[in-house]
Amino acid sequence: MNNERLIKNYFTAWQNRDWDFVESELAEGFTFTSQYDDHIGKDEYKEKCWNAIREIEDYEIVTILAEGDEAFLWYKSRINGENVQNAEHFAFEDGKIKSVTVFFGRPEDDSPSAEK
Repeated sequence: MNNERLIKNYFTAWQNRDWDFVESELAEGFTFTSQYDDHIGKDEYKEKCWNAIREIEDYEIVTILAEGDEAFLWYKSRINGENVQNAEHFAFEDGKIKSVTVFFGRPEDDSPSAEK
């Protein structure tokens, strides 16, 4: 599976609340980084990120730029009833997700996600 397809499947699994798929695509030593988290591992990622989400509406993937073992993604959605507009950097290792670094944001009022 190419990295762009992996990202799309990963986001579909988040939306469908399929932790088994998400976990199966995380490489050994996976880390997650955000403004609030500094290279946390898979268990803490599940606790802090996965378990905090109750509802995700359809993702609007605005851009994916994938080359080699890296990719950048920009998307919009509503998560737990809040509009989001995030950018994420993915690093891959042996066909799995080695790390994710997310930059959280809120969309402009005129975004498709804000109309819901």
